[in-house]
Amino acid sequence: MRNEPRTAHVPKDMTPTTLSNATTTAASAERSTRRRVRRTAYVLPVLALALAPFIAGCGSEAKDPGANVSDVPTSSSPTPDDPNVAAAIADLTKRQGVKSEEITVVSNDEVTWRDGSLGCPEPGKMYSMALVDGVRIVLEAGGKSYSYHGGKTGSVKYCENPQEPAPDKGSSSDAPQ
Repeated sequence: MRNEPRTAHVPKDMTPTTLSNATTTAASAERSTRRRVRRTAYVLPVLALALAPFIAGCGSEAKDPGANVSDVPTSSSPTPDDPNVAAAIADLTKRQGVKSEEITVVSNDEVTWRDGSLGCPEPGKMYSMALVDGVRIVLEAGGKSYSYHGGKTGSVKYCENPQEPAPDKGSSSDAPQ
């Protein structure tokens, strides 16, 4: 036994050269994984920021050039405090050719829309399928109602074929009305 090499009982695939190769391979794999993780750590936030506008509303924040608060006609009647209401009134005066004094604000409600269309889907467009907090303003002029929809931020826009918002969180569809 004395003349046998000390590594006689060690399998050939575990000789010192193989062990160092295995260690080197493991270390190389670990470095590669770290690089991938580091790259991912930079790519994910950038990707999230790039996709955020599409996820949040899919174009729901489109600006209507006619809905500008500065376009509200000056008159003896006070201007509404809410810029969304003022923008809706300004748009309706241009759209229908009526004076702002002839417009009545029927409602100005915070609502939850069923999707990114904000209750005013356009044919052929795709919208995010998530509940969106927003506003619904209903104006009346000449005996006819006009609906303006918007998100929590941004401007409101006229909605020709308005849809109802999602039911209130506290109400049930089975509740008596």
